[in-house]
Amino acid sequence: MKTRYPAAVLLLALLALSTLAQAQDRFPKLILGWLETAHILGSDMRIKVKLDPGAKTSSMQATNIERFERDGEPWVRFDFHDEDVDTEKKHALRLEGPLVRDAVVKRHGAPSVTRPVVTQVICLHNQLFRTEFTLADRGNFNYTMLLGRSFLSRVAIVDSSATFLSRPNCKGDNTVVEIDG
Repeated sequence: MKTRYPAAVLLLALLALSTLAQAQDRFPKLILGWLETAHILGSDMRIKVKLDPGAKTSSMQATNIERFERDGEPWVRFDFHDEDVDTEKKHALRLEGPLVRDAVVKRHGAPSVTRPVVTQVICLHNQLFRTEFTLADRGNFNYTMLLGRSFLSRVAIVDSSATFLSRPNCKGDNTVVEIDG
């Protein structure tokens, strides 16, 4: 006796296989808390980083922002200030990065502002990531670095009930994962 499968069952099976293939492209992702620690490449300073899927673009502390050219390409130089989690000492870094674009940032109850966007490399958990950051004076915020959903959608699932589920450790393998946006 032949078994016939209704078209709906075959369609569901095809959809399930398609979903599994897409899931393999997205995973494995880190499971991180809404607050983690990270290193900025070239610095031994471990800083607190807020993971915020509500923000589209990542952002980092920047003052004394200076635009310049390097090999005919636009770059940005800026000061980054934060406290080292381990030593509780404040540090200042002079950082540079290629200018990716200028972003218009909408603010609640205030006019939009235009901010430079640069790429920087950070160590999160045990991986180096190069990603984009808008530069802003975050002196009035609790955290000098925010990782937004353009970054998080490729890298992590955020457990909003948890903090500090990882610790940066990127010694050894210097492979940098490129994350657009």
